[in-house]
Amino acid sequence: MVLIILLAELVVLYFLSRHMSQLIYGLFLFLFRHRSLAVTATTILFFPGTVVHELAHLFTAEVLGVHTGKLSLVPENLEEEEVQAGSVQIAKTDPFRRYVIGFAPLFVGITIIAAISYFIRRPFAVYPELVEGQGDALQNALIYGTGYYLLFVISNSMFSSKEDLKGFIAFAIAITLLLAAGYVAGIRIGLTGTILEFINRILDALVKSTGLVLVINGVLLLIIRILLSISGKIFRRKIKLS
Repeated sequence: MVLIILLAELVVLYFLSRHMSQLIYGLFLFLFRHRSLAVTATTILFFPGTVVHELAHLFTAEVLGVHTGKLSLVPENLEEEEVQAGSVQIAKTDPFRRYVIGFAPLFVGITIIAAISYFIRRPFAVYPELVEGQGDALQNALIYGTGYYLLFVISNSMFSSKEDLKGFIAFAIAITLLLAAGYVAGIRIGLTGTILEFINRILDALVKSTGLVLVINGVLLLIIRILLSISGKIFRRKIKLS
């Protein structure tokens, strides 16, 4: 049940992240009135998330023994219709390693989100200086602000692109049929005791972390939409998101 909730949260977060990037780009386009400036501002805002995304591809490929090439963390052509924030060249490999590399940013992103969320929910255990009466108020605000900012940019940058997962549906169907055949043949993999409890605790923590990120993204999405709507009416300018 917990796994289903986590998957549902990730699906919602995926669609939110796609809509969020369009809205933020539209906001910058409204402010700067120049496409390249809007793309540049959006790239700078999401840069930490781009770094995590591309390095996850790179390091996973190296660990799996797949050769890598040029790494780019910024758009190379701002005039293209669809701008790619970053990229890393990966050599051709077997489907299994290809999709492990393709999904790497998602797994790494979820792990980082869980760690940051733990800090935000239990700051005193992680950062004793935040105890009431200690530490500087500005320092505390910067620490929390940085944490929420990283949650925002990483959660909106961790999903794999269409290029990363090209042909994945066919691969997933084949794996599903293979597992189904094994199940029919009587092959069972059961998890009990300590291992099952440990997995459930991890999944529960991930559900809470992803829920926090969904709230952050949902609130920001609503605020940006309101700002765009009000600004468009005040200045009588139509907001173009693509």
